[in-house]
Amino acid sequence: MMTILLPQLSRAQVLFISTFLCLALSSCSDPLSNKLVPSPTLAPEHVVRIQLEALQNNGTKDKGIAVAFRFASPDNKRSTGPLERFARMVKGEPYRALLNHEKVTYGPVEPIADGVQQRIILHTKNGIYQFVFELSRREVEPCLGCWLTDSVLVETFKPVQI
Repeated sequence: MMTILLPQLSRAQVLFISTFLCLALSSCSDPLSNKLVPSPTLAPEHVVRIQLEALQNNGTKDKGIAVAFRFASPDNKRSTGPLERFARMVKGEPYRALLNHEKVTYGPVEPIADGVQQRIILHTKNGIYQFVFELSRREVEPCLGCWLTDSVLVETFKPVQI
């Protein structure tokens, strides 16, 4: 009988491996999956897409809001958290548009002073919004090398003409 010894993995290593497999093998077709966590393997545009897909599919238990909060930077969490407060903020104007939106168009990722930004155009039943996601890369643990969202700013809104 052959014995296989597996190394002991830290929580961070387990999260990294599960996120990598989830994305690489497309086993995370569920945008509300608990497996969607920050990882150094995720590019900034992937972080924005994960957050927007989660918010688009939020549901009654606010699972999408929880996924988006998971990808917020520590400074962002300090000013918008805890999760219950963050959820109230997202459900208010102008961020309510992020929930259950119909379509999103992603702009290029552009460098800024402390990281990168990505503009998105969001189509909702009430109009078209332009938001800017600002992200920075973690330089310390936890999640060394992870891209996290520092802020989401609304730039423009055009109401639907009736």
